[in-house]
Amino acid sequence: MPKIWSRLPSFDLRLAASVLALVAQGVAWASGIIAVFFAASKMTSLFQRIPPEIQFACEALIVLAGVLLFRLLVERRRTLRAYAQFTDTLSRFHPAGRQGRASGVSPEKMDQLRAACEYLTGSPREWWLAVDEALEYYESPEGEGGWFLTLPVREILPEEELIAPFYHASFHQAVPGILTALGLLATFSAILVALSGVSYNAANAAQPVTGIDSLINGLAGKFLSSIIALILSMIFTFVEKKACERRIYHEVDALRSLITRIFPFLSLTRILLDLQRIALASRFVPPETEERPVEAPPEPAGEGPAANLKERDPLAAQFGI
Repeated sequence: MPKIWSRLPSFDLRLAASVLALVAQGVAWASGIIAVFFAASKMTSLFQRIPPEIQFACEALIVLAGVLLFRLLVERRRTLRAYAQFTDTLSRFHPAGRQGRASGVSPEKMDQLRAACEYLTGSPREWWLAVDEALEYYESPEGEGGWFLTLPVREILPEEELIAPFYHASFHQAVPGILTALGLLATFSAILVALSGVSYNAANAAQPVTGIDSLINGLAGKFLSSIIALILSMIFTFVEKKACERRIYHEVDALRSLITRIFPFLSLTRILLDLQRIALASRFVPPETEERPVEAPPEPAGEGPAANLKERDPLAAQFGI
């Protein structure tokens, strides 16, 4: 039995899972299209009872959502183009290995980087100037010198400077709420107008309440603007979160990662360790000997000029001169 199983061709489970996922997606899309056509066929009578003001409100909401969505995609494209310009310039220089990162960016490579970044314009040039201001030359005790970042990349290039000039995230996040509020405003305004046409006349015993028929007949259609607004809000939120915000933040992380891989970070810990190594090395250096003048040996008693003078002059010897 084991021999029979060993002769059977191996079955790739990942390929089977991919095929099943494609089949499931196809079935889901087909079911969704059928459901939409079925709902549209059943809602024909409802569309005929929609008041003209609600139809105008729905068309205005669709146009407004389309304009805001177009602006969202334009800002996304402009943001990604700025990131691509900056990363394409830096990606020409391959990051150094572990030994190269320990010694920093060489002065020759730094000159090439500065020459290449001189052609940047707009915000990418401002980003490079911010990075260049945070670079400092440092030389290790072994005599190997290079350029290092003195601040973390997130402090040099915060998200506000990378995203805010191109992509107005706070405004786009408020758009779904604005669309929903406008849809509700149109709905309640139409209901208010319909209620203003309802009146009660006690003198008319046959039909004391008038206008109630128009209110009830068009009440269902008045909620269409709110439904359209909710659908447009969900579509805008999906595009803003999935296709724009996620992609932009991914490119921001890639840009920061590229800068970190090219320019190593100079931490205070390394500086303190280098200072400690220098101090330890200086303790084992023998101190330099100071040259002192050689003192003349003391003259023996009975020698020298004074002794000769006493021998020649008896008077001096007598008075101790």
